[in-house]
Amino acid sequence: MSRLVGRRGLLAAVTDLLGRGVPVALQGPHGIGRSALLDELETAGGEAGQLVLRAAGVPAERSLPLAALRDLVAQLPAAAVDQVLQALPPTSRAPVADGLRGTPSSPSTDPHPEPDPGLEPPTGPAAGAPSGAPAGPPLLAVDEPLLVALGRALQALLELVSRRSRVLLLLDDVQWLDAESSVVVGYARRRLGDRVGLVASLGPGDGIDSDPAALVDLHVLTVPPLEVAETIDLLAPLGLPAQVAHRVHLDAAGVPALALALAGALRDQPALLGRPVPLPVSIERVLRQRLLALPEEPRETLLRAALLHRPTVRQLRRSGRIAAEEDVRVAVAAGLVVDGRGAHLADASGDGEVRFTPARLASVLLDLTPAARRAALHEELAEAAVRPAERARHRALADPRPRADLARELADAARDAAAAGARDLAAELYVLAADRAPADLAGSRAEWLATGIETAAPGNHVDLVRGALADFLDAAPTAEQTVRVRLALAELAGSPAGTLDDVLAVALADAGDDDRLVAMVLLQRSRVALMEARPEESIRRAEQAVELLGRAGDDIGRAAALTALAAAYRWLGGPHDATLARAVELAGPGPGADGLVHTSPGYMAARFAFYDDRLEEAWSAFRAMLAQVERGAGTDEAHVLRCLVEVGARAGHGREVVEYAARAARVGAEFGLDPHTAWFVQAQAELVAGDLDRARRLAGQGASAAEDSGDARYLQRHLVLLGQALLRGGDAEGAARALERVRGMERRSRVVDPTVNRWQHELVTALVRLGRLEEASGVLAEARRALDGRSGTDGVGAQLDRAEAELLTARGDAEGAVLLLDRAAKVCADLGMRVDQGRTLVARAHLERRRRRAAAARAGLEEALALFTDLRARTWVEQVRAELDPAAATVGTPLLDRLTETEARIAREVAAGASNREIAARTYVSVKTVEATLTRIYRKLDVRSRTQLASLLGGPGA
Repeated sequence: MSRLVGRRGLLAAVTDLLGRGVPVALQGPHGIGRSALLDELETAGGEAGQLVLRAAGVPAERSLPLAALRDLVAQLPAAAVDQVLQALPPTSRAPVADGLRGTPSSPSTDPHPEPDPGLEPPTGPAAGAPSGAPAGPPLLAVDEPLLVALGRALQALLELVSRRSRVLLLLDDVQWLDAESSVVVGYARRRLGDRVGLVASLGPGDGIDSDPAALVDLHVLTVPPLEVAETIDLLAPLGLPAQVAHRVHLDAAGVPALALALAGALRDQPALLGRPVPLPVSIERVLRQRLLALPEEPRETLLRAALLHRPTVRQLRRSGRIAAEEDVRVAVAAGLVVDGRGAHLADASGDGEVRFTPARLASVLLDLTPAARRAALHEELAEAAVRPAERARHRALADPRPRADLARELADAARDAAAAGARDLAAELYVLAADRAPADLAGSRAEWLATGIETAAPGNHVDLVRGALADFLDAAPTAEQTVRVRLALAELAGSPAGTLDDVLAVALADAGDDDRLVAMVLLQRSRVALMEARPEESIRRAEQAVELLGRAGDDIGRAAALTALAAAYRWLGGPHDATLARAVELAGPGPGADGLVHTSPGYMAARFAFYDDRLEEAWSAFRAMLAQVERGAGTDEAHVLRCLVEVGARAGHGREVVEYAARAARVGAEFGLDPHTAWFVQAQAELVAGDLDRARRLAGQGASAAEDSGDARYLQRHLVLLGQALLRGGDAEGAARALERVRGMERRSRVVDPTVNRWQHELVTALVRLGRLEEASGVLAEARRALDGRSGTDGVGAQLDRAEAELLTARGDAEGAVLLLDRAAKVCADLGMRVDQGRTLVARAHLERRRRRAAAARAGLEEALALFTDLRARTWVEQVRAELDPAAATVGTPLLDRLTETEARIAREVAAGASNREIAARTYVSVKTVEATLTRIYRKLDVRSRTQLASLLGGPGA
């Protein structure tokens, strides 16, 4: 089985180009997987009965004329080679045989046949030489007439073997192929058209325009870095938890080879998020060699980048590196850094952050630099710094001696940086202040370390926290400082549940008899219990905290505890509204302090508005919060962005949902947050305005990662989205399984609130489609009972009305279904649940179609289409369009979006009238694979033959 991960779309593009006779070049940095892609093409081509010929360029062999050509010919049937050679004039047979096979040739009276005017051998550097590389030996080491003869011979040879099967040429690292082989292969391939496919790989920054005769017509495809989810899939066989694999992904910047090497170093070690990823000696040696191989100017620019806090091209220019932009481009092409978007071949310019790949490469570079040189550069950078905080940082790093004035200056700069939202810089400055503090500032030193840890933890700046923690334990901290630090550690993303319990148990012992400190620990335990879906324990801990904080006279702390208590009460049917109102009264309606916004009464009030379907109120509140948190703690920003995506997905803000989801993904990657939290946001956005198949993959991966980390809350969220994606994709059985898991979890936790997870109506629909009507009726009755006496349930009631209408329709009660759908549509419109309003219109159209009222069904679908189009709800637009006019669903239409990439490609071929054997040849799979794939396509699109499929897609195959 192939272990290629995350390249299906790229392989599909390559296959499509090859099918159209277009030769392809795959370009990317070292370790990006270019050779692995050629391996996959080689395997697929062999399985499909292709004749696959492969050669690789090697720097040491670049000066050997015709070496690659002979490698290719050696893979051809000997009989075919003999046949072509025998057809040559006797005078040219020996030198051509020598060129093709490397066999000794006898002298000839006329070894040079007349040149072909169509062949224009280059006169410049050797073929494929990278920009700036020294030229190889002169091209005419094999003279032009012989190159012409070899080109004709290879053309005849490939034409002969391609009569039985298509030929695929795979050329790895063409920048290192000998020039003569490049010319001969290019000559032959161009004259055979699509009978011979060609895929080449190019190294980073290697051009393809230095040899027009051989490579001028290659279509270049960039091999991109892996996405986070893809890296996690790649590393799963190594046994790494998703959160650790996520950290490896960030360090490797999506380069598969580097990710595998870093993961290998973690395999035999405790894998905790935040532990620095060890750099294997072999990788460090390679990175060191690449650094030393850089020209002096780019290496000097990188050295300054390693000394800066979050370096940008603009900062580097300000520090005196006038050509910083070009220097960074050189480093990007060498795979040593990426720009702020994580791109390897992007235009590294402007104020985008420059990140080392891996992050510890900066340390490798600094180790190569003498301490005196580093200190001098810090002095220069201090002079060039614009912000006082950065100036103080460089001054401290230039002079490691303890100084009271510098320590206080650093602490002041840290407070200013924190106020400006630069929490990671603030945390580093607090730690530097503690490090530069002399003995007479011992008390201040412990406080600075505690504050530094508290500042860093909500932003998940794990390395800073771990670096400060060892010094803090030696600084004779007070009990209050110790408890504060332990509670801050619990804020780090990815901490396993067992670790949190241990940390909080020790914190409780440290709190002693201090009511306020004990209450702070109990409050954190309440929040953890809710995350683990233990609402009863959450209530118990929060009630204790409320009582103790009231006794201590801490109104702000009591408001926080009441907020946690209100959330747990909501799950179990307690007085959540009254409890939250008391919290808001104590703390005020606004968001909380930086880093704690997501635990504040104002935040929870906006969540309750969302649960109650007061969507405009929730939307406005969360957008106002975003302005506060976007320069604060990463955890706060991630929570607020998630809420905006959830509200927008229900209210129909399609464009904003996509933008906020992309932003949430960037925040998660920047701060190293648990990947399953970002996947939930992305899956939610994909369900409404993206791609159903991608939503399903994200939700499935997120559910597995959340389960591994013990995050029951996010496990439930992902399972609900997974159920929705499967249901809309036609897998009602899989949807029912996912949603029934949520039902079981809620029962075990005694959760009664139907407004939070909202799985009930989706499960009813899935069960109806499976024909399990009695079970659907039972779920519906249970959900209706949960609504009795609760406020804010009109929206849930409308969703249940729609599901019940589907149940009544299945039982033949059309009139009852109409009444329920009319009521649901009105409630959804009144509440602003516009996506649900559109879904109700679709359900009404299905009912009318069942009643044989075609015009009414079409009118309902057209009304739904207009609404979904206005909302930019792409997945719903595509679904309704396919229902309105399936025959017009041609290549690239929404109908094909129900299929996987491979299935869609094969469906297109069927629509074009291709046979199974022809499809196998064009898509590089076996005929059996084509047949099995067609069976799945028929089932998904509800057709029974290739004729029906071609008709559905509007192709000539009909």
